[in-house]
Amino acid sequence: MSYTAANPEESTGRFAVPEECVGYEVLDPWYRRIGSVEELLVNEGGEPEYLRVRIGLLGLKSCLIPARTVEVDAARRILLLLR
Repeated sequence: MSYTAANPEESTGRFAVPEECVGYEVLDPWYRRIGSVEELLVNEGGEPEYLRVRIGLLGLKSCLIPARTVEVDAARRILLLLR
């Protein structure tokens, strides 16, 4: 997984706690909204594995997205799917 921030010196390269990304907007590679992060699932080592994303008009459905396929922009609170 790669991470970006407005100021690279402030970027830690990962979230301090998994709950930090809850509520981030998830965008496709063309910046269209997919949904928002409901939960970050981590493996035994504490590394991000999957994102549970609320999708749909009312957010009643969810899907899992591999964490390695997103780029994080903490300054704007978005996750961008890579092509």
